[in-house]
Amino acid sequence: MIASLVTMGCGPTGPPKYLVKGGVTFNGEPIESGYIWFRDKSGEVGSVEARIKDGAYQLESLPGEKLVEISMFKEVPLPGGKPNAEGDTTMLVEALPERYNVQSILEVNVESNLEAQDFALTTKP
Repeated sequence: MIASLVTMGCGPTGPPKYLVKGGVTFNGEPIESGYIWFRDKSGEVGSVEARIKDGAYQLESLPGEKLVEISMFKEVPLPGGKPNAEGDTTMLVEALPERYNVQSILEVNVESNLEAQDFALTTKP
């Protein structure tokens, strides 16, 4: 009886998650700090996100075709050069071309662990 109670809570664990890691460069230089998202192309499962630090990222993803979005922000002076209501004199803006984030052309198919899924981004298309 005790054995049957213990095993009752053990059901299917769901689809496997795979380790994906690699490097991200922009114009040949490692992205110092940014974010990477793997978005399910079918829309059936949620997205996963990881921080890019010193040109490297690591995340766990469900299998399938993924749209990849990458962002890197830079600090720029506020227009007019005057502080805003909060006293800030700078703001963060996206530093990468839209083809790598809001209009991403990057894709990856996650079928197993990907130990070196690198992305070499450039200014020119």
